[in-house]
Amino acid sequence: MRFEHRDLHWGNVLLQRCGVDDTRTARLNGVEITYPTNGLAVNIIDFTLSRLDVGAIGGSGGGGGGGASADDVAFCDLGADPELFTGPAGHCQSDTYRRMKKATRGKWERHCPKTNTLWLHYLADCLLNEKQFPVTAAQRHNLKGFRKRALGYGSAAEALWDEMFIGVFKTGPQGGAD
Repeated sequence: MRFEHRDLHWGNVLLQRCGVDDTRTARLNGVEITYPTNGLAVNIIDFTLSRLDVGAIGGSGGGGGGGASADDVAFCDLGADPELFTGPAGHCQSDTYRRMKKATRGKWERHCPKTNTLWLHYLADCLLNEKQFPVTAAQRHNLKGFRKRALGYGSAAEALWDEMFIGVFKTGPQGGAD
């Protein structure tokens, strides 16, 4: 299964306070990982513009590197709404839609994991320029570096290997016996 949100603006990110020592688990490429919340649980919503395929990853279906047959893909043709791409230049959200259009070459049915990294760049930009939260100078510097590097990654999975996340994720059994 492969997923691209394709509309991960700040309004589609839900934040909820939780225990500062709380952790969450997720599965990435079949490996269970645990990560700290640092007191903030994050959920994403609104999958209207998303793309999902359930075809075999690396399989032969779909032709041209798409990876899934047309029957295995759910997507929204963002090209049907040209106003998405006409927002003001220099506005990070508007620029993100245009970057997605360029990355996908307007072929919205095709798998393009780069779109997820474009939204990671956008979210880092929002945190740096539009949101107020306690942060050290070193953390701000690290986030600025990630924002810049995010545009160079080919997928969100690749971005997880960024230096900003070293030591954050844990694999294997966590906690004590029940």
